[in-house]
Amino acid sequence: VLGQIPYCGTIKRHQEIEDFGKIAHVSLEQQKILVAREEKKDRYEEYSGNEEHFLTGQEVMDPEGKHPESLLKIAEQLGLSSLLGNPLRYFSNGETRKTLIGKALLSEPKLLILDEPFEGLDTESVLWLKGALSDLIKNGLAVWLVSHRFEELVPEITHVLCLKSGEIFAQGLRSQVLITEVMEGLYEKADHKETNLKTNEISAEINENLIQTDFFESVPEKDRKHSLIQMRNVNVHYGEKVVLKNFYWSVEQGENWKIVGPNGSGKSTLLSLICGDNLQAYANEIYLFGRRRGTGESIWDIKQKIGFVSSEFQVRYRQPVTALKVVLSGFFDSIGYYQPASVTQKEKAFSLMELLEITNLADLDFTRLSYGQQRLILIARAMIKSPPLLILDEPCQGLDRTNRNRVLELVDLVGQNTTTQILYVTHAAADHLNCLQKEL
Repeated sequence: VLGQIPYCGTIKRHQEIEDFGKIAHVSLEQQKILVAREEKKDRYEEYSGNEEHFLTGQEVMDPEGKHPESLLKIAEQLGLSSLLGNPLRYFSNGETRKTLIGKALLSEPKLLILDEPFEGLDTESVLWLKGALSDLIKNGLAVWLVSHRFEELVPEITHVLCLKSGEIFAQGLRSQVLITEVMEGLYEKADHKETNLKTNEISAEINENLIQTDFFESVPEKDRKHSLIQMRNVNVHYGEKVVLKNFYWSVEQGENWKIVGPNGSGKSTLLSLICGDNLQAYANEIYLFGRRRGTGESIWDIKQKIGFVSSEFQVRYRQPVTALKVVLSGFFDSIGYYQPASVTQKEKAFSLMELLEITNLADLDFTRLSYGQQRLILIARAMIKSPPLLILDEPCQGLDRTNRNRVLELVDLVGQNTTTQILYVTHAAADHLNCLQKEL
């Protein structure tokens, strides 16, 4: 539809969208490409010494400056007014998502295609976007909404197209397609006799495999003597923007935390301080695994004890290696595969991929997988070394409901039955985990 790939056959287009410029498109892959481009500039500037121009929120939303009044209005509605002049590379995942949605709306398209538009958005932004889509459809704009969550479909969506294995599985009026029989058939695994949608069935299957394989190893006793995390009067700012102010927080042994907050509230910054990716950690009093940051430990000492998944990390993982090698790279905390894994490590990787039902992806190029498939591979990578701390930042982003249930059940079982502790960041109320006893 977007004219981005070659195809056989015939596509007939309405005259209003014969010009691809009349089609606006927002997707997780698009966001990934944009962020990667800005990160590449950052690295070029660092190595060359030449000053690069980094795109601001305003330049992304309205690159030619044709819609100054509409820009301000939409930015205010999306909560981006104060960020328009800031470089995109400092935006959170949700803020970047809202920026691309704003860009699409400003282009005044004839067809608006939104691929998982609500992923990464806080509750207030979701409500605004749903209202905006309803108004746009009522005013005559054609909208295609691609989603794994049917509750996200606004009432004005009249028709539904269901795809499965590259073919049309069902299509027609919303009332005729969104029924139990169709949905169960849509998500039924081809190699299962019965649907695999029921959470308790998934839980039992995963639990049995965990017991049989003794997959998750116990965290060594030496790593369980101290608080996992202590932050005392932490302050973080970028220029004049204050992200964290007089921040106190601790994670004690045995605690699993759910972390919530609106877009731009500091969640990503908090995680970067823990993972060793934020240099401002050295200017603050932060203790990880009983040791203060900046007292001689290397970033690799920290990463060795942490498993991590986030949209930002997925953007950075662009190495053209097989999916299996991506999972194995979790043993070495590397982006890419640079040293051979042992037979035992390979067996463990296959066991985990079997739990997530992704062994069929093992030999495929990671960079050519869909966003959701990549996310499953990176979740396996984060879990592979049975880390003392597992940090999951919107881990279910881009996953269909079967894989979402499978991931949630696996994480919950890990949180309840192993010594690995979990920090779980989400905007989705449906991502409920019994193992999460604390909330920030």
